Amino acid sequence: MTDRVLNAFLDRQQEDGATLARQSDLLNLLPLAGSPTQRYVATFNCRGLVRDSGGEVRESDHFEVGIWFPPDYLRRAEPFQVLTWCGPRHVFHPNISATAPFICIGRLTPGTSLVDILYQSYEVITYQKVTMREDDALNKEACAWARRNQHRLPIDRRSLKRRTGRIHVDHATETEQEDES
Repeated sequence: MTDRVLNAFLDRQQEDGATLARQSDLLNLLPLAGSPTQRYVATFNCRGLVRDSGGEVRESDHFEVGIWFPPDYLRRAEPFQVLTWCGPRHVFHPNISATAPFICIGRLTPGTSLVDILYQSYEVITYQKVTMREDDALNKEACAWARRNQHRLPIDRRSLKRRTGRIHVDHATETEQEDES
């Protein structure tokens, strides 16, 4: 049996997600097989943090999140079922687990849009959104680091959506130029 409401929701998510990706220099959104699409891989080319093999915290500029809208998504949203941290494996953020593929973007309610999930994921990766409480963090060490280094946050301040600036210039007429002299 086909769920027309879910299918309409999924079609809208694909349209809106594709629009955001076209309007962003930092996001690539790959819809995976299926019609309507229920699975995506979002690649963010923004600055975030990783821990290198020597243990040093450094910046990186490539992060991936898997997104899945299960069949009951409009009634129930389990964050660790909907979102999967894909990489890099050595990401360093309080809201992203260092040992499991978990990312917490905050409260996820049934029907949260793909665009909202993308924005919230971006805000987590760039440290615009960060848990500063170790009892609530997925990575306690990253949480302690973030508290000590708040002056460095956010790591990337750019907007996910490309800003379009329109400049309108009025040229002065000869009469206006004569009046000013």
